[in-house]
Amino acid sequence: MITKTYAELEDYIRTIDAARYAAQRNYLGESTQLSEYITRGVISLPQVRDLVLENNPTNNEKLVQELAWREYWQRVWREREDEIFEYIRPLHETRRDGLPTAVLEASTGITAIDDGIRQLYETGYLHNHMRMWLAGLICNVAKCDWRIGADWMMSYLIDGDYASNHLSWQWVAGSYTGSPYLPQQDNINQYTRTTQRGTYLDTTYEHIADMPVPTALKALTQRNDIHWPAPSLPKATIQLTEAAQAPDVLLYSPWTLDPNWHSDSTALRVLLLDSEQFTSGVFGQHVVDSIVSVARLIPGLRILIAPAQSLETFTGTITRKSYSGIRAWPGAVEPPELLYPNVPEKLYNSFSAFWKQVQKTLPR
Repeated sequence: MITKTYAELEDYIRTIDAARYAAQRNYLGESTQLSEYITRGVISLPQVRDLVLENNPTNNEKLVQELAWREYWQRVWREREDEIFEYIRPLHETRRDGLPTAVLEASTGITAIDDGIRQLYETGYLHNHMRMWLAGLICNVAKCDWRIGADWMMSYLIDGDYASNHLSWQWVAGSYTGSPYLPQQDNINQYTRTTQRGTYLDTTYEHIADMPVPTALKALTQRNDIHWPAPSLPKATIQLTEAAQAPDVLLYSPWTLDPNWHSDSTALRVLLLDSEQFTSGVFGQHVVDSIVSVARLIPGLRILIAPAQSLETFTGTITRKSYSGIRAWPGAVEPPELLYPNVPEKLYNSFSAFWKQVQKTLPR
């Protein structure tokens, strides 16, 4: 949940130890705690980088590269658009249609993963390494379609971003680039500081890759039978007729909530919660609460709950910030704030290809 003001967030980022982050980032409980702020658009990737570098002039490569991964996924989304929601590369093996019931019930038998699922339900957050283990379990051990797992996780994540979430699930499943990512008990034990033994993951990676679906994961729940979250939405603070008649509107989405955006403007500030998305189980209560907590940071921001198509009734000038997943909203769109503005906007089929291009643009 967003608790810091923008000034407090800046102060916090300056205290981050980039070398410690590089050494500890894979351990459960270790993170920068910035992902929700970045996802909601409170602060941009270049701003995070610049603040980190103030007190980390060296040993900052890993943290900066993790920021670059976020930019890379966004660039892929801009280029591929809705292709990111389908298999970019076909898999040789047919995947099962549904989610393991044991995953939904946090009863997989892998103690650390079950604890992670309960944490997701209770807080809307998971450490990145846990997301990979859980996705690997669903896609490559239970042999399920990554798409339903990605949608399920996205519905709970307070820092959920379609580019990072769905493309990471594709990466884990092996339908983006490289080999499928496999969870393994020794690796889970190491980075969760647990000691569980004797599980179906307590074996070699080679065996996990080829073994049949474990008994614990065989039972499936189909998409239509999954209990998708049904959030309670905040009260709208502006009605469509009033918003549509405003001569000048600064239009916010749940992913572009920058408290400093056009701070000197007198335009009407409107956050649209698309009623078709937010009443259909796409996003749960933790996500809605996250959005509302950020909205409180923006003076004068009014909340409009209406279908996105209703924006066509606006008669005034609309200005909005770029977000890869929003292409149909009307208005003048301000370009994204990039870590690497000199890197050409085109499709890079792997992060390494993108990173090589980044290296060419950096001062020597």
